[in-house]
Amino acid sequence: MSASDYPGSHSVVRWPREKTTPNKALQLDQCELAENGFQLIRQYGVDVSRLERDLDWISGGQLYYSSRVGALCHQYSVLPESANFSEQMLGGGFHTDFMFQPNPPAYIALLCLQPDPRHPLYGRNQVVHVRPFLERMQQIFGVSEQELKEYRLLYDLAERGRFEQPILSDLDGKPIFRFHERLLAKGQMKGISAPDMSVAAMLHAVMMEVMADICLDRGDLLILSNHNALHRRGECSIEFAGVAGKWHAREMATIRFNL
Repeated sequence: MSASDYPGSHSVVRWPREKTTPNKALQLDQCELAENGFQLIRQYGVDVSRLERDLDWISGGQLYYSSRVGALCHQYSVLPESANFSEQMLGGGFHTDFMFQPNPPAYIALLCLQPDPRHPLYGRNQVVHVRPFLERMQQIFGVSEQELKEYRLLYDLAERGRFEQPILSDLDGKPIFRFHERLLAKGQMKGISAPDMSVAAMLHAVMMEVMADICLDRGDLLILSNHNALHRRGECSIEFAGVAGKWHAREMATIRFNL
């Protein structure tokens, strides 16, 4: 089915238990963030400067500067070819932003500037909250929270080499995720409790079962907990507009911050 088969009124598929925030002054819902790992704000708008001002005020100036990006706000789009994970058409892996730092930013704001050309089937955001993830790991594989804090996953980074790190750690007395699915080294050891299943396959299976699937339209804002939840983006598409002479693709702006 092509994008033209979808009427305009079907451009947004809402999460079943979605709680919509009015398009007024930006306010964070701490209960929603704690309960689901995210807060969804429809029709916030595409003014990136406004987003930066709002979050600067809400966070008390605790916006997260990335030396790699060279800015507080990272704006990017999907490209035909890119080495950057966020710009690739392939689906991303579940991950924590800046997972290797001692204190990763607590929250992430994702603003949709332009949805995927084949929206809403492509470019969805998916979120895994720590509570249902731990519950299903225990129920399905008998793996406890403590075991996940002790079991060390193997990573392989060009600039850092190979090293080990658990998927969960403690920060200020609370468990937080530290994980990046796309950076895992090949040949992980077999599962903690399932000898015929790799650790990576075990984790991915549970994450796919408990994830929330969120479709962002133009101007929608998604606030994520970077400590209590993992996130990823599904497969994207691109479209070449011959008359305009440019690519149409999913465009996003992201800001990390603390409270």
